[in-house]
Amino acid sequence: MRRVFMVPPGARLEDPEVDCLPMAEAVWERGYTLVIDEVKRGLLQDFWKNYYGASAEMAMSGNRLMELRKDIMAITPDCLGEPAVFQFLVQLTRMCVRAYTVQGTLQVLAD
Repeated sequence: MRRVFMVPPGARLEDPEVDCLPMAEAVWERGYTLVIDEVKRGLLQDFWKNYYGASAEMAMSGNRLMELRKDIMAITPDCLGEPAVFQFLVQLTRMCVRAYTVQGTLQVLAD
């Protein structure tokens, strides 16, 4: 499973204040064509490209969070037919905004 963590400054992944958004493989599969084929090359494509292993892991902070949010907002209307993908993207957008607001990091881990 792939997980996205919102890590506030000075926190560690195992700290209780760290939020976690799991990404089920089914969500990744259902959204793959929408994101990879329909979105211009950007952070959302980089995020969605791989589900397994080290190539699926990444960290984002600062302006990159707002860049990811912008990519998500552009594709969200196209995902209304895939409720699980839509819901995941809405939650990921919220995490981007929270991380940006507190100057935190989104850490993506795949296991």
